[in-house]
Amino acid sequence: MNRYSLVLILAIGLWSGCNKDDDEQDCTPPEYTWNTPTFESQGSWLWVTDTSGAVIARTEAESQSNVLLMAEQCAGHPNLNLLEISSTAAPDNTNRTVFNLISVLNAPDRLSWDTLPSPRPEQWEVAVSGVSSLDELLWPAQSKEIFAGDIFIDPAADLLSFALQVPEGAPAYATLQANGEATPRYLWAPAAGPDAFSFDYDALPAPVQAGPIGLPNAGNWRYRIFGLAPNGEAVLDYSSMPDLVSGSFDPLLPASLPDGFRLLVQEENTFEGLPFAANRYNKIVSTLPGSITASTTAFSMERAGDTLSVSTTGDTPDLYVLRIIDYQGAGPWLNWTIYGTARDFERLVLPQWPEVFAANRSVLLGNGRQTVALLSARSYDSRPTYGQILEAIAQQQTHWEAEQGMLERTRAFQFQP
Repeated sequence: MNRYSLVLILAIGLWSGCNKDDDEQDCTPPEYTWNTPTFESQGSWLWVTDTSGAVIARTEAESQSNVLLMAEQCAGHPNLNLLEISSTAAPDNTNRTVFNLISVLNAPDRLSWDTLPSPRPEQWEVAVSGVSSLDELLWPAQSKEIFAGDIFIDPAADLLSFALQVPEGAPAYATLQANGEATPRYLWAPAAGPDAFSFDYDALPAPVQAGPIGLPNAGNWRYRIFGLAPNGEAVLDYSSMPDLVSGSFDPLLPASLPDGFRLLVQEENTFEGLPFAANRYNKIVSTLPGSITASTTAFSMERAGDTLSVSTTGDTPDLYVLRIIDYQGAGPWLNWTIYGTARDFERLVLPQWPEVFAANRSVLLGNGRQTVALLSARSYDSRPTYGQILEAIAQQQTHWEAEQGMLERTRAFQFQP
């Protein structure tokens, strides 16, 4: 070996060593936060697993707290897991323990899982002048059959009065048919607040029959249409049970709303007694489409012990959502939701649980259970990144998926080892 070859080998070794040191310095153990909801739980935990499923960091969570979990070691593709153990009433009126678990595959560092507070409804008095008689009052947010609240008519003043319960700033919608007219009119309040619910009946517009809106197949479908406002949405029309729609549907709606509509349409199905939506369309639109499209993604799933394999044909979805559900028998029951990309699901080793719950996990995922797996492929018109999707889900941005234009297809499987 000549002198120049020796110098070259030493230089390569030195360069490789420096890069190794740089990689180690660039490796930062992940950390996550969970802003927990209010719960009376038998146990709540936050933990991280690696791609082999092993637990590498964990911490216990308390009700209404900000839980920070910092791993002590790096993981190439860490999985974040959030567990709440609760109790629910079974059909036989006895209680069942339920393991409610969320797993995020390949979770980005510093992901924060939030809890959406529920705004408290307030009662708002509604006054509609010019009403001498009332044939029908409907508040779709509550019922399309009958108005459950108190209704008053002052004959001397031709004034109709009733009350709606919505959060302050949220929109409200109702229809009424009065004064012997053959068709209804509607009232729309973009934001609940003082002086927001005073109307003149003669100035109220009439809703119009929209459609027909075609459906992708001959299955049984359910639709729900919301009117949008700056601070929320209000139910405008929906298909009520037991009457689902097939072929097409014709909703009764305002001719237009400044902020548009949210259209949620889903194909109803059941598997082993468990209802699920085989197809789902969730989009915000300025005008209603002439037809509803369905996802073209095709996929299959196999399980071998703790290892799942999902094969995708056709269009690759932006997100897979797997729900593992065990809701029969003496319990405990399981409700496990797993988020990941198509690549994450090509070969997935189910995350382990903290040692204190290892026996429960073994029972829940073992033989002899009536466990169902619902695997959903979600695609978005806007083609967001996986990180953007996780951020929206973790921050409980309830309208984000509709804003991106979501199509979802779901298949049901027996979840046996």
